[in-house]
Amino acid sequence: GLFATAMVGPVIKYHGPKVPYLLAVLPLSFIVVPLAKNYLEEKVQSDEEVARMRRRIAEQKEACWLCGLMLAGSVLLIYLGIHFKSSRVNAIGALAVALVVLVAFSVLLRPTIARVNAFFLIQTSCAVSIGGASFYFYTDTKEQYPEGPHFSTEFYTSVLGIAGALCSLLGIMTYQRYASTWSYRSLLMVSNIVLSVLSLSDVILFTRLNVRLGLPDHLFVLGSSVLTSVIAQWMWMPGVVIMSQLCPKGMEATMYALLAGCHNLGNTIASNCGALVLETFNCQPSGAINESHQFENLWVASLLSTVLPTLTLVLIPWLIPDVKQTDKLLSEEDKDATSGSLWKRWTSCQD
Repeated sequence: GLFATAMVGPVIKYHGPKVPYLLAVLPLSFIVVPLAKNYLEEKVQSDEEVARMRRRIAEQKEACWLCGLMLAGSVLLIYLGIHFKSSRVNAIGALAVALVVLVAFSVLLRPTIARVNAFFLIQTSCAVSIGGASFYFYTDTKEQYPEGPHFSTEFYTSVLGIAGALCSLLGIMTYQRYASTWSYRSLLMVSNIVLSVLSLSDVILFTRLNVRLGLPDHLFVLGSSVLTSVIAQWMWMPGVVIMSQLCPKGMEATMYALLAGCHNLGNTIASNCGALVLETFNCQPSGAINESHQFENLWVASLLSTVLPTLTLVLIPWLIPDVKQTDKLLSEEDKDATSGSLWKRWTSCQD
């Protein structure tokens, strides 16, 4: 990963943005041989074992419904993205899909799983993405954006990428040593607040305040990237742990895929809504000559993307269990992901 990150900058600079994708095909193909030779030592299941597993999944038909719903939502968002260029249409479509998914998961899954899933979906969706504009802010030349930092392709992709990767490893190490025994609530609260404060460095950069204070762009971005990458891992790791804890025995792959799918859906919503936010604040750079005016309100969009996820912290006492990360959330006997759900309670009352 570090080698690829180090090479991608020079490759893009001298050969264009498409070549890295072509170069990635060769190492990706290496996985074919181990899979074909079954180096993973997977055992072939008998027809009876396959039938038994399928019956068990079919017994939890609500989980199957959610899989179908996620597929339908993904197809709808792909269709909207291809056929409609309007950021407003795509943002509304993403929010509608998110609302339907949020309600469905909350109704069909057991309450503990539903609440945690709701929190991460809401928080991820609120972190609106402004990467489309910030890319040009960092990389525009002097002719395109005279006041900008004018980062080279190598620095923006390779140097910052390597620094982020190394600091992410540092974040995982420090998390394992110092924070792995914290409660979910405490760690999520602290990491989110610290990350929000560190994210304000983007606002300082976009307003060019750091230049007026005598802080060079390259050093300022490297410093903030180092700290942000470390704390981001502290925020990400408890999410991974709690999702793995919420997968009932025998349904691990299905449930983890559903929960991770919701998280990815949140990223899509954040991206679509971020495009609408940038359009609203007239931040639509394209690498054109003299486009400084396109970045005048970028700091406002950045501030919004920092504040919105922080507001979701008020939901932690209601949606995140007050237990340590080392505690089990489901017992060995909990093999049903929908037990005690609102749907089960409603249908049992009707029966």
